[in-house]
Amino acid sequence: MRKSGRTPLFRARRLEKLFDIGEIFLKLEGANPSGHIYDRVTEVLVKDAVVNGFQQILVDGSECYIQSVMFFAKLSQIEVKVPLLKQEKWKMARLNKAVLLDLRDNKDTSSRLELRDIAEQNNMYFTCEWDLNTTISHLVLEEMAKECLERMNFQVDTITVQLGYGYTLSSIYSGIIKSWIDEELSQLPQLLCDSRSSRQDILNQYGKNTHTGQMADIVKNVMKVIMETRVEMIDLEEADLKQAASMLREYENVIVSRKEAYAMAALIKKSQLELLKRGKHLIILNDAKSEIEVNEIKSFKEKSKEDFVEMIDTWLSPYNDSVAETLDAIEKAMKEGFLLIAKRNGEEQGICIIVNMGFERFLPTYHLAYIGVKTGNQGRGVASEMIKRAIEVTDGKLSLHVDLDNKRAKKLYSKMGFEHAYDRMIFKGSTD
Repeated sequence: MRKSGRTPLFRARRLEKLFDIGEIFLKLEGANPSGHIYDRVTEVLVKDAVVNGFQQILVDGSECYIQSVMFFAKLSQIEVKVPLLKQEKWKMARLNKAVLLDLRDNKDTSSRLELRDIAEQNNMYFTCEWDLNTTISHLVLEEMAKECLERMNFQVDTITVQLGYGYTLSSIYSGIIKSWIDEELSQLPQLLCDSRSSRQDILNQYGKNTHTGQMADIVKNVMKVIMETRVEMIDLEEADLKQAASMLREYENVIVSRKEAYAMAALIKKSQLELLKRGKHLIILNDAKSEIEVNEIKSFKEKSKEDFVEMIDTWLSPYNDSVAETLDAIEKAMKEGFLLIAKRNGEEQGICIIVNMGFERFLPTYHLAYIGVKTGNQGRGVASEMIKRAIEVTDGKLSLHVDLDNKRAKKLYSKMGFEHAYDRMIFKGSTD
């Protein structure tokens, strides 16, 4: 089961009230394992390296791209090497020296153009951040577009994405076109992005050691994609990025780095210029994540049974079982299941109890016995984060019960991949 993807997508209701442009949906790609949208691609690239029998990967790019590759390579027990060229002191400061392949004195590697040859000569799998126009990267990012469209019931008016080297934009556009051809979309949404297409902008973002010819190819590719997809470009300043990052945190409790806040800033700028019609607006944020963290409790020394019972009693009061039933579930979850606590800024906001049902095939192995959030957190992503983690720790072998009248919960579970299978009936009376 893939570890990347299935990231949170939720309505930014507070921002909706602020901008009055209809519904705003935030896609938080920072919830991926290493904290970036790149995880979707690098996980599959590392898998490709494994399938093809490589023992080493040569990777180059920004720190977040390198770290993403290293995360999945470690899981697959593949060694990673990062080329160290002249004027790349940041790599020495931020990366373990053991992974660096020192090429500073190699006269034949004055630019990155020769890295592919070096990888081939040393039987290394090669991947580079600004050269991801491959079948794998396009298919994976098309998949992300489809993931977003499905969860929005194929109703979206604008999609705002951050401009990179063009492959993200073209892949999302391709995914949109496929859904339109399949008649899932009745009309094509408008694509919006920032206008960072100059040589200096790309240098600032990806490092000053990019070859001149390579830089020309990057800009050419970006502009080609822009023309082909008829995307609307929006000019942004540093102040716009700062404002976007600040507003996300203040209004939606979402953390995003300033360098990855372009998509949000673009939508804000267009909204402030009163150029957006009311509708459904999707913003894809490359490294954004909720302030909520979900941790597994593995011992009653960390949190007592009584504490769990009190949380369930307080946060699930309309659906409470007896104390004995609750304790039974908690104890079983500690032995064979999972006890999850969601926190924001160190303060507990939600609880999730998952028990092992003992089946492998007859029923899903695990059952979500209890899930509840602190008052005031409804619609804030706490439950979504816990369910996502529950799916992850159970490898998707998970069932749950939901009250037939709880429309909010049923809608949430459906969006996260659960399907209504049957109605539960419990014997309570006599056979007479």
